[in-house]
Amino acid sequence: MKGKGAIAVQKAEKVQLEFSLETLERLFMNGQLCAAEFSCLNADSKKVVQALCLNTCIHRVCNEKACAAPLKASLIIDNKNISY
Repeated sequence: MKGKGAIAVQKAEKVQLEFSLETLERLFMNGQLCAAEFSCLNADSKKVVQALCLNTCIHRVCNEKACAAPLKASLIIDNKNISY
């Protein structure tokens, strides 16, 4: 590639991005992004990503296995007990 942009891309080790919640959910649902592939920059974002990741996982597993039984309340993780 020619130009200054090519040099900047080659030197960059990390990129900071911002996604809408809907875009992040779509990427998780389609298996295009995994929460292990990035880190959150603050505690609020981490809580949202954890909840979205759990909900997406539940949805994907239930759709794959055609869940007949609802999720038991005892299995739901309460984020307020997670320390950061």
